[in-house]
Amino acid sequence: MSIDPSRRVAIPISTTPGPAATVAPVTPSPRSVTNQMLVGREVTLSGKITGCDRLHVEGKVEATLLECSVIDVAGPGTFNGTATVDDAEISGRFEGTLTVRKRLLIRESGKVSGTIRYGQLEVACGGQLSGDIGAEG
Repeated sequence: MSIDPSRRVAIPISTTPGPAATVAPVTPSPRSVTNQMLVGREVTLSGKITGCDRLHVEGKVEATLLECSVIDVAGPGTFNGTATVDDAEISGRFEGTLTVRKRLLIRESGKVSGTIRYGQLEVACGGQLSGDIGAEG
């Protein structure tokens, strides 16, 4: 069976038990994060994401991200939308509204644009940041 990777699919996501789609957690990191979500390289996900401790994006996400501690957008990944998190690490592309209560780290391949608020900011040589940018609080 062949799957067309350009086909877009909207999946309702819930980390609470029930009739919604179930997402298997990835292996916990040393930080003992329990509710993790991985969006793979050829996956496109759109909607509202709540209740995950860590979101790791290698594919494409168009969403509102709430009640999440960490977002990690890897080199090939893109996130378009709104996210409010404690920490963010961007090696790929983030476009939209990003509020980071603690630390925003933009790696050398990272590109962040839109309305950006942060507690602490670190941008590696080559990383890009543009838009309405300011310290949180």
